[in-house]
Amino acid sequence: MIRRLFPMLLLLFACGAEEEGTTEALEPSPLPVTAAVAVTDTLSEVIEVSGRISSARSQEFVAQVQGVVSQAPEAAGTEVSRGETLFRIASGEAGAEMSAAMAEYRRTQAVYEFETSHYQGELTGDVSGMLRATTGLDDAEARLARARTGYGNASVTAGFAGLLATVDVREGMTVYAGTPLGSLVDPSSLRAEVDLDERQLPRCVQGSPAFVTIPSLGDTVIAGIVESVSPVVDPSLRAGRVTISLPPVAGLRPGATARLEIVTQVHPDMVVIPEEAILVRDGRDMVFVIRGGKAQWTYITRGPAGRGLAAVAEGVAPGDSVITSGHYSLAHDAPVAATGQ
Repeated sequence: MIRRLFPMLLLLFACGAEEEGTTEALEPSPLPVTAAVAVTDTLSEVIEVSGRISSARSQEFVAQVQGVVSQAPEAAGTEVSRGETLFRIASGEAGAEMSAAMAEYRRTQAVYEFETSHYQGELTGDVSGMLRATTGLDDAEARLARARTGYGNASVTAGFAGLLATVDVREGMTVYAGTPLGSLVDPSSLRAEVDLDERQLPRCVQGSPAFVTIPSLGDTVIAGIVESVSPVVDPSLRAGRVTISLPPVAGLRPGATARLEIVTQVHPDMVVIPEEAILVRDGRDMVFVIRGGKAQWTYITRGPAGRGLAAVAEGVAPGDSVITSGHYSLAHDAPVAATGQ
């Protein structure tokens, strides 16, 4: 009898061990995912576009006379003050014209003073004007003014305090009227510029906020204001210029690349989640909501989106944790271990 029961007991123990092993195999380890909490917040719709940083104030220096450069800054990047002489051009022609014009003016002025002092009768304004014309004083004054302008153009000064952006000439170089000498920018009055597509241009409004990301400064984000929106469209580009005023930022330089987010509409009190949480399954928007340590497949009705966030009208409530990464191959009710909440 005992010999008959012993094999049966061994069989029962073996079956129990097999069943226990099967049960353990059906309990998978939680999958690592990243999650974010849905919140009630203001959502901003934006136009995303690339642009450039420029200076709101710049000055191009161009030679007005022919001559030899006798003074020039050593290099770009030099800080200069308003009214500072930056370039000088030694022009013998301008000096000679100035001397001749001054001599002519003094001669005609002496003749005019002689005529007025010996004029018989009342010296009215009309008479004085007639004497200025007949003595050549008017012409001499005009010639002297032109000569002074030409002589003054031999010295080029800064119109405002700023930094030299370029220096195109060196001392000893011969230049002619129209030769570029250099340029000046004001680093304290920077702005972002972009030529916006004609279909997007009507959505931009002067005074709207904008967010400017600067890759060269480690993706620093600067809050700005739309300063101007072009009232016309360039037919060759099919675009119009939009400028965004910016506060002073250390290290920001004209010419730097910028990523712009121009706010076109603001929606307050929306339930918002990261856009990366939203998937499309069976042609419908859905998210995985974490409940009880498991990923729950949940269809949603989404609203407007902007700046990496999306509004959810139905399907998600404030405080819900939605999976933002590691969810592309998830199944409904899959156990998950979330970080980033």
